[in-house]
Amino acid sequence: MFENMKRLTVFFALFTFIFSIQAEDKRVYSENDFINIYSGKPKARFLKYLGEPDDKQIAIKPKDASKVISRPTDNKNKKKDKMEMWYYNHVVEYSPGKTYLKTEITFINDRCRSISFFNQ
Repeated sequence: MFENMKRLTVFFALFTFIFSIQAEDKRVYSENDFINIYSGKPKARFLKYLGEPDDKQIAIKPKDASKVISRPTDNKNKKKDKMEMWYYNHVVEYSPGKTYLKTEITFINDRCRSISFFNQ
């Protein structure tokens, strides 16, 4: 019985050690540092330093948008902007040991145009 307990403890310790080596730790930034480093930068910088986002969304215009805002929204002569939102979890710290649940980065034409921090 004691021998089995020893083996289980050694196995658990090895498993924990191997898992901690493989786990990638994301760097945690302060709000000001994050904004200063990433504001206005291209997607490539985010991919290089933060990796792939935890979630992505693409902005689309609703079918009946013209009716809702009571003005035409069809700009046939204008080039359409590509909008995309990326979400990273727990990368920005607002007080010692406390991080925002989500950080939203809004890209317009592959450049960061807006950074938002959320706790909900």
